[in-house]
Amino acid sequence: MNDTSDWARGMISRNTGSQTAMTIVHAVLLPAALIAGLVLSVLSALKICTGPCSEATRYTVFGLDFGWFGAVFFAILILLLALRRIVPTAGVLLLLFTFAAAGAELRLLWLQKFVIGRWCPVCLWIAAAVATATILLVIEKKSIQPFRGGHMKTRLTHAALIIVALVVGFTAALMGVTKEVGAVELDIYLGNTRSQTTVYHISDWFCPSCRRVEPEIERMYPEIAKVARLAFVDMPVHPETANFTPYHVQFLLHEKEKYMLLRRALDELSRRTKAPTPGQIQAAVAPHGVTLRQMNFMEFMNGAKLFESIYRGFGVNATPTVVVENTKTKKRKILVGDRQITRQSVREAISEVAR
Repeated sequence: MNDTSDWARGMISRNTGSQTAMTIVHAVLLPAALIAGLVLSVLSALKICTGPCSEATRYTVFGLDFGWFGAVFFAILILLLALRRIVPTAGVLLLLFTFAAAGAELRLLWLQKFVIGRWCPVCLWIAAAVATATILLVIEKKSIQPFRGGHMKTRLTHAALIIVALVVGFTAALMGVTKEVGAVELDIYLGNTRSQTTVYHISDWFCPSCRRVEPEIERMYPEIAKVARLAFVDMPVHPETANFTPYHVQFLLHEKEKYMLLRRALDELSRRTKAPTPGQIQAAVAPHGVTLRQMNFMEFMNGAKLFESIYRGFGVNATPTVVVENTKTKKRKILVGDRQITRQSVREAISEVAR
């Protein structure tokens, strides 16, 4: 009898210890997951991203910035978590909202995989935070206590509510997530626009190394244009570059056939002045039969924003840089500096990312 009592007490002790450990784990991991989602959403809102975030950050949810929307949503989840011990309904809402977020993340992951064609690291970490919170809420007994019931009908009803939350979240993302108008609609690409390989030439108009590599870029342009898309991106390491970007954007969008000639004209003008007037720009491009258009402020702002999303998205921190990327193979090659950027190295990079 004593042996039986000791065994029973041992089992109770082990069960109690296990429950205590589980409670501690959930008390730490669940808040950590929601706080991580909040922090990552703020980083997304501030456009602090790496790698292929350049395209993913150009989407909005019901017209609102993805990052700030996520930050508010995670703040609400944290508030519900804090209130659930006091207000039972808060625990129910926490579970349903988290499952709705999980449903939305399914749509967003599908979007990155099959529409954007690349993964956003920050977005993936946010999805991981949502998944972690969802799993913890499912296995945590206290959080699902309001859904527990002795009757099969009651349990099925509760399961149906969770499924509905998933579907609602997925549907909301399906209907509310759209491309941001403006910057993403700008066609800055030259060359073979049907190619799955894109060559990004990221430079600064006043960078000495950029100026040295410019003739090489001009010589290799016809060869690259046959097999790849090209994008010429301004990265204002020198603030004076911003004085040339509006005209660069205009020529990139509206004078594609004469772009390389106009680029050379801008390069030559940048060696004479740091703050060109419209008259000086017109005089520089007039020999090529081009008339300067009236400045479109929104076009310039969207172009500058697109440039920024590209060089930040690739983590570029020096000019000149050439990024060669293939959307099919998901491979990428980065060349930095005038010593690395040669016709042979770019040619090899194009072949390498295509394999």
